[in-house]
Amino acid sequence: MRHGSPFVTALSQVLLLGAALGAGEGCKRSSSAQADGGEANAEGGAEATEANGAGKATLTDADGGAPPWSGPVLYAFGAIAPIFSATEWPPKDPSKTSDDRKDVIRLGYFRRGEKVAVKPDPIKKANCEGGWYELVTGGFVCGKFATVDPNHKELKTAPHAPFIDRDLPFDYGLNLTPGTPLYRRVPLKAERKTFEKTLAIGKGVKSSDIAKKLKADGEEVPAYLKGADDAKTHVGFDDLKGESSLVAERMLKGFYLALDKKVDGSSGSFWHTASGYYAPKDHLIVHETKKEFEGIDFTAPGETRKLPLAFIVSPRARECNVEGPKVTRHEKIDRFTILQLTGKREVVDNRNYWETDKGFYVRDIDAAIVTGPSKPPADLTPGEKWIDVDLRRQSLVALEGEKPVYATIVSTGRHDDDPAKDHRTVEGSFRVREKHVTTTMDGDAAADGTYRIEDVPWVMYFEKSYALHGAFWHSMFGREKSHGCVNIIPHDARRIFLWAGPVLPEGWHGVKATKDNPGTRVIVHK
Repeated sequence: MRHGSPFVTALSQVLLLGAALGAGEGCKRSSSAQADGGEANAEGGAEATEANGAGKATLTDADGGAPPWSGPVLYAFGAIAPIFSATEWPPKDPSKTSDDRKDVIRLGYFRRGEKVAVKPDPIKKANCEGGWYELVTGGFVCGKFATVDPNHKELKTAPHAPFIDRDLPFDYGLNLTPGTPLYRRVPLKAERKTFEKTLAIGKGVKSSDIAKKLKADGEEVPAYLKGADDAKTHVGFDDLKGESSLVAERMLKGFYLALDKKVDGSSGSFWHTASGYYAPKDHLIVHETKKEFEGIDFTAPGETRKLPLAFIVSPRARECNVEGPKVTRHEKIDRFTILQLTGKREVVDNRNYWETDKGFYVRDIDAAIVTGPSKPPADLTPGEKWIDVDLRRQSLVALEGEKPVYATIVSTGRHDDDPAKDHRTVEGSFRVREKHVTTTMDGDAAADGTYRIEDVPWVMYFEKSYALHGAFWHSMFGREKSHGCVNIIPHDARRIFLWAGPVLPEGWHGVKATKDNPGTRVIVHK
């Protein structure tokens, strides 16, 4: 990250905050995305460490430029702690409630183990046992969801808060084995033997072979093995529900978990997950964070590049020389190289070739050409932030008024002639409706197979289940890839997330757009 950039400074100001709030289709958000992972404990000899931050009643800003908050701190001990606009509960139907409640709304939330700064002394009211806590950043939280006691029993196994200052808020683990169990606590050796006896463990052992053997022996084949044995067999989330009070659920190969910390017990090593479960460590591989490229911050000191730009997305791209109808290909260009374009374009055999400031040309099918919007929205106010997503060019440009401040490439929804597999991204003019530091996305439609990615980072919903968000599980940026959302490399997703409205107050996990804290405009077009 380049320091001194106005774009970066804006991100730092978001992290500093203060009183920021003033007093379908697409990517599927999991219905249990914010659900608690259950009553995890350290039975079975686990050596669990204290939750990160517990007992530290200080909140600091992103760059250390402001003094830490030295007053009371509120910790969420429930799955989530909702934040409301008043010391009342939002009504289901505002037209059928009292005047005190009709205008009350949910502003956002923070999750178990996360902490926010609060004013001293809760407000006592009969509608909330424990009283209402007023947040320094605005909003109210009922004491039934949170506590100022850092040693509260529910915080002992709470996961660490997400890392706001990193490209990824958590470390992530990829499940390699069909049927890996998620335990509610660390299991004993005998329990592991029982619940993992049908897992493919060891070199050369295949889940399909285990399924065939069970079938040959006349034994019942678990649902998670049926898919491994027969690709045509659909396995949904109902098939993966845990079969005991100890096993919360089973995973399929390819599921991603957000990891809290490693826990060692007498029965082996486990990953404690951000959702509160325990996953056997030997069935997961930790995702290796790579930053293959980053977008262009046009406001950075010394940055001279400008639109149009070419992001090379093909591994077969080469420098081209265009002389009339003749094209000759020369040196190879590395994938994700960013080239300055002059704006000059030649057409040869119905193929576009774009001239670079180096004198050579690049072929259109080898690059994502980022030109920016042709014109701003008619009702745009001076300096207003907005985001332009070009589906044809697979690009995203963040602007302030008519001035581009950031540009990158994205991966939007896949097109398909089969309606069941057609996930094209919705087009139109929208505003960011809500932002989440992370939220779980999953789906079990038969056409695409069952998938789950826990705690997808930097999520900005703008229309139904369509969102801009970080994607760490693929690198197909500049090409269509997603289930309908706009996938962004995590580094760029984080920067856009912190720049865009609604502003996320410090310590909050999610925030909804309001009149006083509006969402940034998002234009999606071809």
